[in-house]
Amino acid sequence: MTAPAFDPRVRDLAQNIYRDLVSKALQLTATSAEIKSDPAALARVAFKLSASFFTAEDELNAANLPKNQDFKVGLDDIAGWTTK
Repeated sequence: MTAPAFDPRVRDLAQNIYRDLVSKALQLTATSAEIKSDPAALARVAFKLSASFFTAEDELNAANLPKNQDFKVGLDDIAGWTTK
């Protein structure tokens, strides 16, 4: 089984955005229901908004990520330390 080509968190947020967009685009009357926008277009917009949200979140969180993750302290390094 191959991994999906999208981030599952993007899909989850896109579903919530899509639900909100459709509920706002839906015109309900006593005898009918009409949607003013194309549902497929709303789905595409929802995915784009969701992906943009997580891209911005990742950029904002980048400053808080650990730096120098590849730094390793060996016994030789510790032996070189002296106390005074």
